[in-house]
Amino acid sequence: MNKLIKLEELELHIDFFKKMYETVRIVDPCAKKVMSYYDNVIIETESNCYTYWNNNEICENCISMRAQLHKDTVFKLENLNDKLYMVTAIPLETTEKVVVLELLKEVTSTMLIDTGDYDNIHDIKEYITKLNDKVVKDNLTKLYNRRFIDERLPADIINSIISKKPLSIILTDIDQLKRVNDVCGHVEGDIIIKEYGKRLLNFIREESDWVARYGGDEFLVCLNNSDNDTAYKIAERIRKDIEEDIILTCNKQIKITGSFGICTMNKEKLTSEEIINIADKNLYKSKNSGKNKVHR
Repeated sequence: MNKLIKLEELELHIDFFKKMYETVRIVDPCAKKVMSYYDNVIIETESNCYTYWNNNEICENCISMRAQLHKDTVFKLENLNDKLYMVTAIPLETTEKVVVLELLKEVTSTMLIDTGDYDNIHDIKEYITKLNDKVVKDNLTKLYNRRFIDERLPADIINSIISKKPLSIILTDIDQLKRVNDVCGHVEGDIIIKEYGKRLLNFIREESDWVARYGGDEFLVCLNNSDNDTAYKIAERIRKDIEEDIILTCNKQIKITGSFGICTMNKEKLTSEEIINIADKNLYKSKNSGKNKVHR
């Protein structure tokens, strides 16, 4: 079954949608732009989609990106100015690319949440935030997860291309985790993974960069507006910080180190898969050349 709405179908029904919803808009989830729609033609505007929510930065949990990736309708609860909104994101099929129809409806007085004791809108906001965090946060490390990478990295790549500023990613994993698991067990291994992820946060700019658990003991660090030399210096600082500590596990001293692979997108255009693949190959070189190294 085709899960995309065709543009001509939208033309037939958009007036009806506007009768049912407070806001009806078309967005490009990758560029994070609101699209203008007239006479069956979609044109990008200068308006960022996330400013609707009084945000100055990209939403952590972008359902329109998820709708585009999975080519299926996605629902999400959001809050704005002490009001609760149900957001519906429906992918649209166009001749050029997939964009998303967003339908926003206020449900403050009609949405019932029967889990927990919620006395006011602030309690509900907190509950919604926790629910949305579960979608994009890793349970063990509380860092972002693989889903967040899939949804956020394409947007950062597009921003890098438009702004003509470099973007670098670092892939890193723990060299001794198998030994920790074999000698001390997986509980101790999980402690090492959490500590490793926490260390990575100490070396990024909170306002522009982010860290995610890519899988297992592997992490991805995204550095916006950072060239290859800057990314290398950051990776080296992380490597040395981890190398200098001997982490005690189950009464045994196991020296923890990490290996790193870097990829920088500057003038060329790379997809998420391509930039991760290059970083992964460089990480593989670090592992094969003795570990505890940075390759770029």
